[in-house]
Amino acid sequence: TAGAIVKARLLQETQQRAHQLSTLNEVTRQLTSTIELEPLLQNILENAVGILNCEAGSLFLIDEQTDELVFKVTAGPVAKDLLGKRLPPGSGIVGRAVTKPGPVIENNAQGSLGRFSGTDKQTGFVTRALMAMPLGAKDRVIGVIEVINRRDGLPFVEDDQNLLSAFAGQAAVAIENARLFTLTDQELAARVEELS
Repeated sequence: TAGAIVKARLLQETQQRAHQLSTLNEVTRQLTSTIELEPLLQNILENAVGILNCEAGSLFLIDEQTDELVFKVTAGPVAKDLLGKRLPPGSGIVGRAVTKPGPVIENNAQGSLGRFSGTDKQTGFVTRALMAMPLGAKDRVIGVIEVINRRDGLPFVEDDQNLLSAFAGQAAVAIENARLFTLTDQELAARVEELS
């Protein structure tokens, strides 16, 4: 009986990972076809939260002037309260993901000394576990994806980290492409205006 239970659990985990990888593949195709930055960022975060079956998430971009992390897109029950808010450079777990740079998993968020707890106090949302993944493009970090509280209540594990890492790599390229497209479009409009 124990053997059958273990096999059933392994089969379920394998099916779940296969579904996640299939979803990741589909999302990657979607990301490469979007060139507008705001819808792209929303799409990235919603899919990251969905793939990892989380309650909430945030996507931060780094302000190149101040190095602050800016809440660009949020998902979850109190998400809208955070849009546009800024975190000082290096603060909290997302700041650590930038300065390290690398993924950070915190499965005991309430007991973590390095966590920026101001966000929970401001929104009333309770963060139990979170994972922060830097978005790297051209040898620099441009932002961070943060996913919060797995819906099944389990801790984040290395497989979750690997999945989000693969997703973040594709997302960073898509964000950089959208930024370049926007800059090119603005420069072209300025040039046309100048020529007019």
